[in-house]
Amino acid sequence: MDDDEDWLSEQKYNIIYVEDDEQVRINFQEIFQDFFKEVYVASDGVEALEVFNKLTLENKRIDAIISDLNMPNMNGIALLKNIRAVNEDIPFYFTTAYSDENNLLEVIRLNVTAYFIKPIDISVMVKKVIKDAHKYNQNQIIEKQKDELERYLAAIDNVAIISKTDLKGNITFANDFFCDISKYKREELLGKPHNIVRHPDSSKEIFRNLWETIQKGETWNGKIKNLAKDGSIYYVNSTVIPIFDELGSEIVEYVGIRFLTTEEENSKREFRKKVIENMQQSKKKEIEYINQIRELQREIKSNTKPDLSMYLDQMDNMKRKNGQLKAQINQYDKEIIAIRKKNEELIDSANNKVSKSVFALRKIKSENDKLVKDFKELENEIELKKDVILDLQKRLEERNKRIEDLLDVISLRDKELKEQSK
Repeated sequence: MDDDEDWLSEQKYNIIYVEDDEQVRINFQEIFQDFFKEVYVASDGVEALEVFNKLTLENKRIDAIISDLNMPNMNGIALLKNIRAVNEDIPFYFTTAYSDENNLLEVIRLNVTAYFIKPIDISVMVKKVIKDAHKYNQNQIIEKQKDELERYLAAIDNVAIISKTDLKGNITFANDFFCDISKYKREELLGKPHNIVRHPDSSKEIFRNLWETIQKGETWNGKIKNLAKDGSIYYVNSTVIPIFDELGSEIVEYVGIRFLTTEEENSKREFRKKVIENMQQSKKKEIEYINQIRELQREIKSNTKPDLSMYLDQMDNMKRKNGQLKAQINQYDKEIIAIRKKNEELIDSANNKVSKSVFALRKIKSENDKLVKDFKELENEIELKKDVILDLQKRLEERNKRIEDLLDVISLRDKELKEQSK
């Protein structure tokens, strides 16, 4: 399947089709339904605007609008003006039976996407609409993901170390938490590379891998050991995200999100140490109790007049204490597992939130390379339209000049006829 067939197979976009001729509207609706997910129809500009507003209120996606130019109640140009008042980017197309030179300048000023002259080549039209709808949809996704990332950064501002850097790695933004943890003032951080807080023990290979990853447009995750200005050490679980331009083709900056793990590391080490010590003590006591039980059993066998009840009570007491120690050891094991699981869940949750916020941006990176080419084609199209406008203006001027010349000839001829009649 070639590229054109790939575009046509993407039956996932929604369009509004506006046509006042009922039979034409029915015929084109049937054709469009083979290529688009939803086809909403309207008979004039007023009805189309109502459909557009209703779908917008219902949060239903509209990817393109195709409209006849000349219609009753509200024509295509008036409809385009109303649409552009609320949405400057949605693809909008005109269909018309003739080339209207008088309206051409106006529709170009209103950023019409394309102009189809009837009879329409359906294949060309559908390919153009699907390609533009795809481009528009991807740009919407990029903007949405950027908004979600900004909201996420705002939500975690008080609990995460957040920074932004330029393409050379120099810090351009540092939140308050970054300043608090690193012990640096904001003005001391801005303009400096991140190695200002790098611990000398940190492996250079980690940072080499970090840069290779983010320069490819991918997100990097890892644990880093840092050094504050006062000499204190702190560990962070770090996520570094490349941020792209509006076209999604060029990286413009990097955002770093880091969650502090110093207290977590210390508490885990202390808890493990205490648990191991308690387990060792418990094991010693368990062995002592077992030896005491065995000694009592030997005494019972060797004693001719044993006080069995006393020995049995002692044995029961030993067994009970032994059971309590085993239960305590099991509880320690459960607490270790629970704390380990909780720490893993906290780290996974933080990383997952960041990953979800940028997943779509990474996913559409490869597609945006193709979209850049499409934008260049669009620029060429606009330049071509400008040439057409200039040509039309020249033709209009020539036509007006000819009309003026004819009027002069007619006026002169009238004078001659009047003089002859005298």
